[in-house]
Amino acid sequence: MLKDNLEFIEKCSKYSFNTIFPKDIKNKKTVYTINIIHVIGVLYIQLGILFPVWTLKYYILYCAFLLITYILFKNHCFVSILSNYYSEVNYNLLCIKMDEAKTFLGIYLFMALLFFMYPRYAPYNIIKGLV
Repeated sequence: MLKDNLEFIEKCSKYSFNTIFPKDIKNKKTVYTINIIHVIGVLYIQLGILFPVWTLKYYILYCAFLLITYILFKNHCFVSILSNYYSEVNYNLLCIKMDEAKTFLGIYLFMALLFFMYPRYAPYNIIKGLV
């Protein structure tokens, strides 16, 4: 099982790198800039839940905005649409299904709401208390 997970991570990493930094596209600098911003946004989704409680309101707004745009753009990320527009190539930057991505995002949003309402249990405050 661990071997399967490591293979998935390796395969997904290669796929993501090749779709974030494709070689034969138009407007390469613009597309690379958009895709770097995209990576920062994804990192914020994954790590923002660990930030100080006062920042969670921005995290909640960001996650809610993303879920709404996924609905509006029929399961497409607005940043991916922008990147594909400038590259004139249709890349799917995810290695997981959009339903899975929306589920993870919904879980993160729910957890952020709980941590915002009950800051005592927020990861940041727990870690801060331990240190």
